[in-house]
Amino acid sequence: MGKREQRKWDLPWGQGAVLVLLCLLFLAGGMAGCLFAGLGDRSGAQELRDYLVDYLSLVLEGQAAYPFWPAVWKELCLLLPVLLLGLAAAGVVVIPLVLAVRGFFFAFSVGCFCRVFGAAGLVPGLVLFGLPALLWGPALFLAAFQSMTSSQALMRRVMGDSRCTLPFTPRYWLWAWLCVLLVLACAGAEYAVVPVLLRAAARVVL
Repeated sequence: MGKREQRKWDLPWGQGAVLVLLCLLFLAGGMAGCLFAGLGDRSGAQELRDYLVDYLSLVLEGQAAYPFWPAVWKELCLLLPVLLLGLAAAGVVVIPLVLAVRGFFFAFSVGCFCRVFGAAGLVPGLVLFGLPALLWGPALFLAAFQSMTSSQALMRRVMGDSRCTLPFTPRYWLWAWLCVLLVLACAGAEYAVVPVLLRAAARVVL
C-alpha cells in the first residue's frame, strides 16, 4: 500500500495533461508563426528578401559575427524565466504562454527563409534555428514541465491544501541544472558549428 501511495505522488495523473498542453501550445504558436511569416505586402517581402540576402552574403564572406557570450545570454534569458516561474503559483498561467511565444518565433524565423527562398530556404533556416533547437528544445520543455508541476503544487498550497507535497527535491534542482547545461551547449553550437554549416547552406540559396 505504501509503495502504491508513493508512486501516486511520484507521478500525478495530471502530469500527462500538462505535457500535452505544453506541446499543443508550442505547436499552436508555431502555426501562428508560419501564418504570420506569409503575411505582409510586397514591399515588406522585398525588404525581408534584401535583408536575408545581405545576411547570407556576409556569411559566405565570413564576415558574420557569432559571439559566444551574447549567444549564452540569449539562451539563458529564455530558460531562466521558466525556471523561476516554477517558484511561483503564477507559473501555471505564464509558463504555457512562454511555450506558445517560443513556438511562434521559432516557426516565424524559419518561415521567413521559406517565404524568401521557397522550399530551399528550409536549409539555412533549419541550420540557423533548427540545429540549436535540438538542444534548447529539450531544455525548455523539461524546465517548463518541471516548473508547471511545482507551480501546480504551489497553487494548491495557496488554495489551502497544506498537505500537498512540494517537489523541490535534490532531483528537481539536478534537472534544472541539466537544462542550464543544455542551453550552454546550445550556445556553444551556435558559436562553433552553426557558422560552418550555415556557410554551406547559404550556397544552396544564393
